[in-house]
Amino acid sequence: MSRLITIHKGLVYTVIYRMVNNPDTSQDLTQETFIKAFLHIKRVKNYEHFRPWLCRIARNIVYDFFRKEKRHPTVCLEDVPEMSGQDGMERTRKKLIIQDALSRLSERDRMLLTLAYYQGFTLAEAAEVLEITEDNAKVALHRARKRLRKELRGHEDELLST
Repeated sequence: MSRLITIHKGLVYTVIYRMVNNPDTSQDLTQETFIKAFLHIKRVKNYEHFRPWLCRIARNIVYDFFRKEKRHPTVCLEDVPEMSGQDGMERTRKKLIIQDALSRLSERDRMLLTLAYYQGFTLAEAAEVLEITEDNAKVALHRARKRLRKELRGHEDELLST
């Protein structure tokens, strides 16, 4: 199990962090995800389904967390790592704009965009995590991109500058 944790902890942490936008909470929920996965590891019959299964557990743990806490994720400026120089400041600013826009989307949209663009999941894998068909995932991803584009309106020049 420790090898699986080593291989997949970055994936699980990123998925959770994109949903909760808090590093400490993300670490706690990542640990909780692996505990739950360890308890139910025998349910995975095929290793190809392990990543989506693990992300589904992470998603459900985050949903449980939100239900218990009755709060919505926010972007905290303290959580953004400092970068030196003009390029670093521009990249940090772009990341903040994108994180803020993502935080205004639904949990499902954030999850889908994170899996597709930050983690490189295929549509089939993302669909498996969200427990929807691949066709529905394709439509949902298209709609999530449209909603993100709408949230980013007004920042196009800043985000596209080099």
